[in-house]
Order: sequence, then C-alpha cells, then structure tokens
Amino acid sequence: MPRMSGDRGTFAALKVRDFALLWTGQSVSSLGDGVFTIALAIVALDIDRHPSGIALVFAARAVPSVLLALIGGVVVDRAPRRLVMLSSDAVRGVTVGVIGLLIADGSLRLWELVVMSAIFGAADSFFGPASMTIVPELLDADLLVSGNALGQMSNQLTQGLIGPAVGGLVVAIIGLAWSFGVDAASFLISALSLAMLRSRVRPTNEGSSLIDDARKGLRYVWTRRWLLVSIIGASFANFFGMAITVLRPLMVRETLHASALSLGLVYAAGGAAGIVAAFVVARVGRPTREVTVLWSAYAAGGVASACIAFSPNVIVVALLTAADVGLILYGDVLWVAMMQRLVPNDVLGRVSSLVYLFAFSLGPLGILFGGLAASAVGVRHAFFYCGIIASLICVAVLFAPGVRDPERAIDAGAPDAASSQASRGDAREAERDGSTE
Repeated sequence: MPRMSGDRGTFAALKVRDFALLWTGQSVSSLGDGVFTIALAIVALDIDRHPSGIALVFAARAVPSVLLALIGGVVVDRAPRRLVMLSSDAVRGVTVGVIGLLIADGSLRLWELVVMSAIFGAADSFFGPASMTIVPELLDADLLVSGNALGQMSNQLTQGLIGPAVGGLVVAIIGLAWSFGVDAASFLISALSLAMLRSRVRPTNEGSSLIDDARKGLRYVWTRRWLLVSIIGASFANFFGMAITVLRPLMVRETLHASALSLGLVYAAGGAAGIVAAFVVARVGRPTREVTVLWSAYAAGGVASACIAFSPNVIVVALLTAADVGLILYGDVLWVAMMQRLVPNDVLGRVSSLVYLFAFSLGPLGILFGGLAASAVGVRHAFFYCGIIASLICVAVLFAPGVRDPERAIDAGAPDAASSQASRGDAREAERDGSTE
C-alpha cells in the first residue's frame, strides 16, 4: 500500500470546533434533503400524473444549478463563504416552507412547484462551491482528507441509506405538508450551526468585475494542465458513468426480472459501500501518489461496472455496484482534498464551479445515451461497453502529460499549495480571534 500522509485519526477533523459545527449542520440538512426528495416526487405526481410533470419539476431544480455554476463560484470567491451558505440556507428553507404551506392550503399548482424547484436549484449553485471552499478555512492541510471523507460519509448515510427511508416514513406518518416543514427545519439547524462558526476569513476582492473574475478562473484552469486534462477526462468518463445510472435499474428490473425491493437493495449496497469507502480514506489518509491512486480507483470502478454485464443474479449486481460506488467515492474524496490543497483559496470557488460545470456537462446526454444504447445493443452489452470505455478514459487521463505534475513536484521537493495553505494558518487563527464579517 502506498505510504499515507496527514493521518491524525479517522475522526480527527471533528476535533476542530468550527468544522464539527459545519459537519453537524450539514448532516442534519442532508437528512432533510433526503425527506425533501421523496416528498417532492410524491407531490409532483399528486399534482400531475403524467411523467412529464415530475420530469419538469426535477429538471427545474437541476438546470439552474448548472447554468449558475460559474456565477456561484465567482460570488463565493468575492463574498465571505459563511455568509453565502447562510443566505442559501435561508432561501431554500423559505422555499420549501412555502411549498408546505401551499400544500396544507390545498392550492399548490404545478407551475408554482416548478418555480420553487428552480429557486431551490439556484440557491444550490451558490451553496455547493461555498461549502467546498470553506473547509480549507476551517482545517489545516493535513486534515482535509479526513474532513472531506467525513462529509462524504455523512452524505452517503443520510441521502443514500437513511434519508429516503425516513422520507417515506415521514410522508406516510405526518403527511406531505409537514414533510416539507421538516426539511425547512433542517435548513434552520444548518443556518444556526453556520452562525456559530468563529471563522471570519474574507476572500480577496480586487475590485474587478464579475466577468473579469470569471475569466481569471478560466485562465487558472487553462494554465494548469493537471486540472484541465482531469476536467476533460472526467467529462467524458461521466458521460458513460451517467449512462450506467440508467442501465442499472434496467438490468435489475428488465433483464433479471427482479422486484422493486431488489433494486432498492442494489442502491442500498452502493450507499453502504460509499460509507465504508469514506471511512477507509478518513482512516488511512492521503496516499503519496494521490493522482495515480485516485484515477486508478476511477478506472477500477469502470471495470466493476463492466462486469455487471455478466451478472447472473441481483446479488452479484449489488456486490459489483458496491465496488463501483466505493471506488468512485474514494477517488472523489482524494480529488476534492487535492483541489483544496493545491488551488489558492482566493480562486478555489471559481475552480470548483468550473470542475462541476464541465465535468458533468455531458451527464444529461449520457443519460439519454444509456437508454438508446440499451435499446440498440441490449442492456448487458451496453453495460459492458460503457464500463470499459469509462475505465479506458480514466487510464488515458492518468498517463496524459502533466496530469501527475503534483506528484512530481513532491518527488522533487518543491513546495505545493499545501505549504502556502499552512503558512496562512497564523493569519487564519488571527481572523478567528475576533474579526467580524
């Protein structure tokens, strides 16, 4: 096993007061989102029985988060991250609260649900980069892997396993209106946790325009080959990865003729594997050859997906799904921590938004491709080809010139952004001691 670094224990990041507050608030909010997802689907179907209705509602939430991704990153690099997160929590909490009130009143219409979903998605586009960029303000560089792993562990537990189940129970027991109220309350708890943070780090604002800031973010990515090639590779790999998300239920229900319960168990296996993977990476820390390890993990995940094509039953599908999800999440934790360590804090919001924007830009097309491929060559063949191609793309990225530059810099003894992050530690402590936003 490669030598690991920055290991102070699995839950070391939770010993930092501000991060513990952030993690607690986000865990509660994530659980509320699990309830919200189930309740939103049910209320959309209650209002409009046609599949187009629920598709419109979910698209209204997803599209703004993509369209506003770059703007969200620019704002996050100009404004205090904590303030951005608080504002996003307030908007989303009020939005779901209004939905709950309209449901209770019996007056909710489809167009209102679509508008509120769009507002929710727009707020997400600002919260995402802010939540990623605030972590380096709260943790030292050698705790970033632990912190991100704990965050992923919480997300997998609350949204992958507990959240949907709790959502179904909450809707069944207290009804749709109160279910939205539960999610609104979770945003309140998240906001209170954020308000208690002592961190007051202010991003650098040079007085430039939003457009100039966006250009600087694009220029930064363009001039860092390891970032640029990784984003391009991730975009094409995710195209086939999103196709696999469509093929998985087709494999279980149409090819193996298994029940809906079996499909739920397959997804649960993936969620459980995600928790285990996050625990492992939090425990063992950052590998020295982190670029090699994370892209190798991605490639291995593609191979696991390809092997699902030969599955004789649902149990094998579940095990291979668990391997795929666990490997992908392991790589994701390393990738996020590496960005937080190597990318300067004053441009991190824009870079993270660009990564999200371009790495997942082909995702919707991948979903359509998955359905077309299943119809054209069959589910098993589509599974095999999508998994293998995704794996080969990851291998190609790993051997592309410049991608492993961060590893070579360490081998050569050159300081990376981690050292500059550490050098900002004294300033960060001074900020925590009493400055205000």
